[in-house]
This record gives sequence, C-alpha cells and structure tokens, in this order.
Amino acid sequence: MVIGVYLIFSVVMFHFYFLGAKNTSDFTYFFSELNTVALFIIPLLAIRLLSEDKKLGTYELLLTSPVTPWEIVFGKFMGVIVFTMIADTILLVYPVILMFFTTIEWGAVIAGYLGILFSAMLFASIGMLASSLTDNYVVAFLIALLFILMFFFISYFSNSSDSAFSGILREISYSNHYFQFASGLIKIKDILFFIFGSFLFLYISKTVIESGTWK
Repeated sequence: MVIGVYLIFSVVMFHFYFLGAKNTSDFTYFFSELNTVALFIIPLLAIRLLSEDKKLGTYELLLTSPVTPWEIVFGKFMGVIVFTMIADTILLVYPVILMFFTTIEWGAVIAGYLGILFSAMLFASIGMLASSLTDNYVVAFLIALLFILMFFFISYFSNSSDSAFSGILREISYSNHYFQFASGLIKIKDILFFIFGSFLFLYISKTVIESGTWK
C-alpha cells in the first residue's frame, strides 16, 4: 500500500513536470518533490520497527535472542532501506521512458536517485531511534518529526547570514547536503554526512536497547 501511494504520487509529479505545466526533462525538482514525500513516509514505517515489538510483548524475546543489540538495530534498519530501494528503483522507469523522446542527463538522474536513498538512510535511522524510545506509535512519530524539523530549522538559520556560526550550521544542514545531489553533484563530504548521521542515530538506538537490557 505504501509503495502504491508513493508511486501514484510519482505519476502525478511525472505528469506535472514532464507532460504538463512544466514540460521539462530536468529531474531535479521531480526527485526533490518525491524526497519530501519520503520525508514523512519512511519515518512512519521505521517507528514501528521496535515500538511494535514493545506493544505486542515480543520485545523481551527479541532482547534474549542470540543476536546483539547492534544486529537487531542494523537488521531492522536494512529492512526499511531495502523496501525504500525497491520503491525508488521503480522511479527510474520515468527517465527510461523519456529517453525515447528527449535527451536525458543521466548523471543528474543518478545523483538525484542517490540523494533520495541517502536521505532515506537518515530518515530511517531517525525513525529507528524514535521507535527505540517508546512503544506508542504516535509519540514515536512526533519524536521523529521533531528531529526532522530540527534539521530544517538548522538549514533555515544556516542560510540566514554569512557568519562563521552559519558556516558551521551549513556543514550540518540536511538540505544543503541533499540539494547537492538534487543538483546533479556527488561529493564525498555529502555522502559522509548521510553515512555518519545515519550511524549516529543507529548507535544511539543501540545504546537505548542496551540500557533496556541492563535494566
């Protein structure tokens, strides 16, 4: 159902940007719009990863199973990432269709595609952390949304001036790093930002699980 809703939205955006009002072959805004949708869908999926175990009473069984807390976190995290990769890979059918009618900048398409996947990593790790903190889906989603809004506030203030502090904020701004991918640029520092950010949230999630085990 989630993939279906996501793809229906992608069809609407495809018609708007490439067949309707915009009538362009530039995939920059197409991927940006879909990334905004994923901003809410992926944490919504990820918040159930541990919250559901807590709600169903299987969390204790999970903790006593012969796997480490890190394996629990990483395994569930990869489940969401593989799911996301399936949904996003289907999106590549659009540039394949358009290539028969116009010239496609495949470098920009691949960069935009990678931008969505790296964003999914970060969003899923945030959802994982929120899920590890509570067994309530609504509370978990609000926690995840709070972290996401924090990233956007950082992005807003990072572009508000040219001060040294704003420069520091730009380095930890999600939007500034993502739009490099959306613009067709693949830079090592942007890749490292998403990898390190995802690892940080997953590591905190692992620590939360371990603290529950100690109790």
